[in-house]
Amino acid sequence: MTNKLKIHLLVNETAGNGHAKKILDQTTLLLVNENIAFDVYKSSFAGEAIKIAQGYGNRNHHSNEVLLVIGGDGSLNEVLNGIKRSSHPSTPLAYLPAGTGNDFGKAANLSGNPEELINHLKNGVAPERIDCGSFHFPRSSNDVYYFANSLGVGFDAYVNHLSNISELKKLLNKINEGKMIYGLHILSALRKQDTFAVDIKCDNKRYHYDNAFLITTTNHPYLGGGIPLLPSASIKSRVLDTVVVERFSLGKLIKLFINLLKDGSHVHDPQFHYFEGKQISIQTTKKEFAQVDGEQIKPDSFKIDFKLSHFYLLR
Repeated sequence: MTNKLKIHLLVNETAGNGHAKKILDQTTLLLVNENIAFDVYKSSFAGEAIKIAQGYGNRNHHSNEVLLVIGGDGSLNEVLNGIKRSSHPSTPLAYLPAGTGNDFGKAANLSGNPEELINHLKNGVAPERIDCGSFHFPRSSNDVYYFANSLGVGFDAYVNHLSNISELKKLLNKINEGKMIYGLHILSALRKQDTFAVDIKCDNKRYHYDNAFLITTTNHPYLGGGIPLLPSASIKSRVLDTVVVERFSLGKLIKLFINLLKDGSHVHDPQFHYFEGKQISIQTTKKEFAQVDGEQIKPDSFKIDFKLSHFYLLR
């Protein structure tokens, strides 16, 4: 099996402030020592991995060929979108998380150890069907986009924005503590984030909130580098979840965060709301920061229609 296996590596070397390049070097050395055939595709600018993955998915491949992604959640997002837009949208992929937050890696219980993953691939693991979300902006186009983690509007997106523009993020990534950057910007975002009205439609039921602070449609529990926002969410639940959190004080934030870490009882707070379904729509009226899988979306007022989708993962 070892000599028949062929690995196609698709890597964003800048992910995790260069951590992905270190993982690539470890992986290629391992493949050479194991006499496993491989080639390397490198993405060097935003959006390039979409084109590379789409091109890969447009071609026919033997069952012994594996597309292995090395990068962060943003890299995984681009590859997912490329595969889903290709002529073979069920093409499976493997993933070595090497970014800052690595929320999907945590949700899927993935190891960042190349040797462990390669051993699994050598043993011929079967592709698993994994949930993902799809969405489009009906006011602007009918283009469909996909996410493995979440699409958030408001507080979490603002924290993400502050973290991404921070020079400190690079320093923390160098010592493998990059996810700390999210915690450092929570207080700043809490002070500056405004509230906004939102309308939710979930499987034909409608809800309205005037003082939303955070809206996240998620595929699994985690955001912001492993914070378990919604413990009941799962990449194999066959539903999407939307969380709405209304404005709270600093004291309430501390209480909610303690409960979040202790036992997940924050979900029972009267200012915390969540919905699960296969089709969910959100609509806001004010311009807010937004993010999808950790990548910033230009601030806007949003009308977004979400649907459940899926992809195939080798792990």
